[in-house]
Amino acid sequence: MELLDKIQAISRWRHGDQRAPHKPLMLLYALSQYKKGHERLFKFESEVDDQVKELLVQYGPSRKAYHPEYPFWRLANEKDPFWELKNGEECIPRKSNKDPKKSELIKYNVMAGFDASSYQSLISDPTLIEKIASKLIQDNFPDTLQEELFVRFGFEVDTSTKQRDPNFRKNVLRAYNYRCAVCGFDLALDTVPVGIEAAHIKWKQYSGPCEVSNGIALCSIHHKAFDRGAISLDSEFRIRVSTAVCGGSLVDRLFWDFDTKKVHLPRIERNYPNIRMIEWHLREVFQTSS
Repeated sequence: MELLDKIQAISRWRHGDQRAPHKPLMLLYALSQYKKGHERLFKFESEVDDQVKELLVQYGPSRKAYHPEYPFWRLANEKDPFWELKNGEECIPRKSNKDPKKSELIKYNVMAGFDASSYQSLISDPTLIEKIASKLIQDNFPDTLQEELFVRFGFEVDTSTKQRDPNFRKNVLRAYNYRCAVCGFDLALDTVPVGIEAAHIKWKQYSGPCEVSNGIALCSIHHKAFDRGAISLDSEFRIRVSTAVCGGSLVDRLFWDFDTKKVHLPRIERNYPNIRMIEWHLREVFQTSS
């Protein structure tokens, strides 16, 4: 099996439709370091613990605790292996699962990374790194975050494989009368809207349907903020602003002035945001305080 196929087949922790981007973020971090010339294996304590935790905080759902040790360890247990552990033999597993505690990884100086043959494939063909990274990003994150992730990790921006429903944007914007549901922004040049976008409430990457009830019209600023978890909606269609949002007077006007206010809703009730989709966004995307 080719390396790209093995990575696409990685098992993801699933509990309903909860987001668990641990393995994709671990792999993106490793690939970005390989691109910079890093050796094959990474030391958990000094090169993964804080670095991958930061990625989980920024790009994963809000949780009481973050566990960079999970993907570091579990990637070695794939059905079609490509990831290797070193110094892990003495680690004692937790009582609740087969993973060792973080303290065990540190105690025994555990290292991990792509196995030797996979690593050789990557460094001998730099385009493979780009292909794998592109697939990981596009399969796990919405459009508004993809370019940010490409740039953050130092990969070439690739949008060639994006698949869009051509009617989703048209139907959502029409339902919301071509204006941002949060701030009412409705710039148009003649009849062409500018800076108004159709956002998925539940991401396509997590089986969110391309239906108007899973969409909301937002200006480009509020779309990015929505996908980043800076804002969300509650069951009464009121705007919630994350307590993590900070900035000057312009941020106050763009965000805090709208906190708890009701969004502009479509005229037709069946096009209102689906409550189950809103609940998913609140749980899996909105940034709550830990």
